[in-house]
Amino acid sequence: MPYRRGEGFEYLRKYPGLKKWIRTCICCGSTGYDPDLPEKLTRNWGQGEFATLAAQNIRKYFEPLRVNEQGICEICERLNHAF
Repeated sequence: MPYRRGEGFEYLRKYPGLKKWIRTCICCGSTGYDPDLPEKLTRNWGQGEFATLAAQNIRKYFEPLRVNEQGICEICERLNHAF
């Protein structure tokens, strides 16, 4: 499935609270979602919590990207250790 990153950034502009699940590598600039993103995100509308499509949409627009404590993705980390 091709990721639609351009649409993803537009989605994040509409729902900025979801940016906490997005990761960007400080070395290469790759952007993706945190692989620890839950299967479903909920929102409280004042009458209890309701499941949203937010997690599903994030997965549709971005690919998973794990970064370390310094904000470096696994690929860049491997390349840095090679030198």
